[in-house]
Amino acid sequence: MMKQKSIAGNLQPRFAGEEAGAMEKQKTPLGRFYDWLGVLLAVCLIMFSLTGKILFAPAEEDAAVSAPAATSDGSVIVVDAGHGLPDGGAESPGGVKEAGLNLAVAKLVESGLQDAGFTVIMTRTGKNALDKTKREDMAARRAIMRTDGVSAVVSIHMNKFRDPVVRGPMVFYMKGSAKGEWLAASVIENVCRSIGDPKRNANPGDYYVLRESVAPAVIVECGFLSNPADERLLQDKAHQEKLACGIAAGIAAYFAADR
Repeated sequence: MMKQKSIAGNLQPRFAGEEAGAMEKQKTPLGRFYDWLGVLLAVCLIMFSLTGKILFAPAEEDAAVSAPAATSDGSVIVVDAGHGLPDGGAESPGGVKEAGLNLAVAKLVESGLQDAGFTVIMTRTGKNALDKTKREDMAARRAIMRTDGVSAVVSIHMNKFRDPVVRGPMVFYMKGSAKGEWLAASVIENVCRSIGDPKRNANPGDYYVLRESVAPAVIVECGFLSNPADERLLQDKAHQEKLACGIAAGIAAYFAADR
């Protein structure tokens, strides 16, 4: 969870995704969209196979973070699993901390994007934060996000609010960033579709990950640990897979429309 988030945009959302149409399109958007959509549908079929199990091989625990070269079309995505021990992040009334959930969903997003042809840089692959202090940890994430060739950043979090009735996913983008808003709109639309929630709109914000990223960046709040129903769902592997599938599909749709 990112600190001091307002849910006002969630309850009375403003959506200006249409304005992002000013982005330059170098190829036919519809053709590219269906190419990517076909790949993502295949990924989702793997994720929700008859076994009902995760078929991706997750990154090794505490593996070193490297900066791979960009793919031929420049599609390098940073996937940031928010927080990390000793910073557990938001905590549910039942004691469930977000840091582990963030990592579980982030690894699924990594696998889905890789299967869709993207190159992925993970900020962390183990349970621990990137450095000893919060300041040093965030500085390390900033350096990874600013790796040459990065095309987009997605940071995975779980939310919390004083009113336990509030539930569901939210996606934030840097206020004033047309590309960030377009990416966020694509991600929240696909996440809501994947988990079967009513459509929501993206929310502007001014948070460190969004502000310090050179590439378009979004924060995905997968649900509210303060809501009993969301708390149960966020710990469910099948629901985590649906969230990851929606996030990956949203990113793919954004890049398809941008080329």
